Amino acid sequence: MENCYKRMPNDVEMPAVSDDQQALLMEECAFADIYKARRERRERILRESVPLFIRNKERILADEKTARCHIDGIRFGLAYSGEWKMPVAFLGGLLRLWENPLFQTECPKCHETAYCTGGGGSPLSGVKNIAMTCGSCGHQFEAHSTKADLKAVSFGNALVAAIQNSNAGLGEMEDECLPIEDVVHMLELEEYNAKQKEA
Repeated sequence: MENCYKRMPNDVEMPAVSDDQQALLMEECAFADIYKARRERRERILRESVPLFIRNKERILADEKTARCHIDGIRFGLAYSGEWKMPVAFLGGLLRLWENPLFQTECPKCHETAYCTGGGGSPLSGVKNIAMTCGSCGHQFEAHSTKADLKAVSFGNALVAAIQNSNAGLGEMEDECLPIEDVVHMLELEEYNAKQKEA
C-alpha cells in the first residue's frame, strides 16, 4: 500500500488514484465488456441469419430502415498484422455484395450457395480462410478458396471496396435504421405469421 500514497507537504497521505479516477476506470472496463458482448452477439446473429436474409431479400431492400441496418460484424484479419478496420455494411448492401461470385462458394453440406461473413489469412503465404454460411441450410464453415482465386491481402482489399460500393444509394450512416436484433425478430415474426395463415 505504500506505493499508493505520496507524502504531502503537511504530512498528509494522499492516494495516488482517487475514488473518482477508480470509478472512471471501472466504468470504462464495464463499457468495454458490454461492447465486446454486443459485438460477439451481432457476429453470431449475422452468421445465423444468412438464410433468413436471403429468403427476405426483396422485403429488406423495399424498406429503407431495414436496408440501412448496420452490419458491423464482418471481420477480416491477417496474421502478424491484426484485424483490419472494415467499413460498416448496410444490410441491403450486404445482400448486394453477396451477389458477387467472389463472396460465394458451394456449401459442402447441401451444395447450395454459401456467402462470406468475414475471414482472414496470412500476408506471407497468401493463404486465406473465409467464414461462410449457406443461404439455404444455414451450415457454417470455413472456405480456403473462393470462385475468384485471390490471395489473402487481395481478398481483404476486395472485401473492403465491395462493402463501400454496395452501400451506395442506400443512404447515410447517420440516417435512421433498425438494429439487426430488431430486423431479425421482425422478419422471423412475419414468416411465422405467414405460416400460421397457411396452416
